[in-house]
Amino acid sequence: MLGIARVTRPPKKCWQSACRTLALICLLLPSYALAPLPAIASTTTLTVTVVYDLDMHRFATSGSFLDAIANPNDASVRCNFAFPQDALSSGATVAMTVYSTTESAVTADAPLPSGKLGANTFYNFSFTNESTGSAITSFDKPITLTFFYSDADISGLDESTVVPYRWDGSSWSALTGYTIDTGANKVTVSTQHFSTFALLGTAPAAGDQASESSGSSGGGGGGGGGIISSPTSAILSGRAYPKSKITVLKDAQIAATTIAGHDANFAVNVSGLSGGNYTFSVYAEDSKGIRSPLLTFPVSVTSGASTKIGGIVVAPTIAVDKSEVRQGDTATVFGQTAPNGEITIAIGSDESAHKTKADQNGNYLYVLHTSTLTMAHHFVRSQSAYGGEVSPFSKSVSFLVGTKNIAAELPKTISKGDVNKDMRVNLVDFSITAYWYKRPHPPASADLSGDGKVDLTDFSIMAFFWTG
Repeated sequence: MLGIARVTRPPKKCWQSACRTLALICLLLPSYALAPLPAIASTTTLTVTVVYDLDMHRFATSGSFLDAIANPNDASVRCNFAFPQDALSSGATVAMTVYSTTESAVTADAPLPSGKLGANTFYNFSFTNESTGSAITSFDKPITLTFFYSDADISGLDESTVVPYRWDGSSWSALTGYTIDTGANKVTVSTQHFSTFALLGTAPAAGDQASESSGSSGGGGGGGGGIISSPTSAILSGRAYPKSKITVLKDAQIAATTIAGHDANFAVNVSGLSGGNYTFSVYAEDSKGIRSPLLTFPVSVTSGASTKIGGIVVAPTIAVDKSEVRQGDTATVFGQTAPNGEITIAIGSDESAHKTKADQNGNYLYVLHTSTLTMAHHFVRSQSAYGGEVSPFSKSVSFLVGTKNIAAELPKTISKGDVNKDMRVNLVDFSITAYWYKRPHPPASADLSGDGKVDLTDFSIMAFFWTG
């Protein structure tokens, strides 16, 4: 019986990795001596994998687990991984093998996307359930990966284009919701799916290379000198809807706005920051004035550097043309997302899902037949998939299946409690207001009582206007 061989070649002076490899070989030798392999025909192909470093761990997923895998050739290059408690709901004990390796060792069988270049270090994770012996490729909770890179590790890449990718067995998929800290040379992302990971990007533009070359040339007279500190900022980028208005909130206050391109992509630079922790939120407004749900995430910003928050995918907008529809008639569900996005329409009351596709402007429409729906209130929401990325679900909108047809009206203006101005008072507004609880100088939108502070009085007012 022919096995697949992995030959591990530790780097020069990496004695710890070499010892691990030798120990593994010593463990395998007795079994080969007892049951030698038959002669290998000349047509046999052996798989040889050269790795920088290899670690094996055994841990119970009922608890948390932290460790890292490095590239011993460059001490600053490594991948930290943090498993939360109950990463598997079963609490099973898993055996993990993780190694760092070269780009060439991976891309022979997993070619990079057109136009993409890879960092020098790739990482592979594999897991086995010790009880069943079955392979584990996904977990029940997100695991945080932090990729540290050096300038040498990403040489030939434009740092502003670096994005974490995962090989899904047939192609490389960009991971969403990541942050990149160019000051600390690290990329942080959470994922529930594992295989091979890499940092991919594009080559610098010719003009940038010329500028860098010119800027690094020596000599010259020049007066004064000194160090020019880099501005502290956060750059948020992602995908919404074509020509949609994008609003970014910083700690529940509007920090910046922009307009997405025709391709629905956007980038916003929030400058004038200090190093520290912030809560950023993003929402989009479509061509009909309908707003998306608020997408909120905490970000740690490094002083003197630009922190890039990429891979933001804004949920679709959604509306229904009737507030009540006679059973057996149709209701039209519509909204906007990225161009040509694949839309899933989910009806929560009967757990059914329907498919449609957005047009080149991102507009989608689905005619929903109500003959199979009970006479009751129903809630509908949508989700978009495009280019390997899947959006969060939209907000839920309701309609009544009853005895008559009533056209939906535009949302009425809410005088109090609608902090994010989406014509609803719900948990999003509660979360924004809660941030300002007993903090100084709250914005007027959160200070509902107008007394200069946010306290229980403001939450009582919000409860009165609550729409859900």
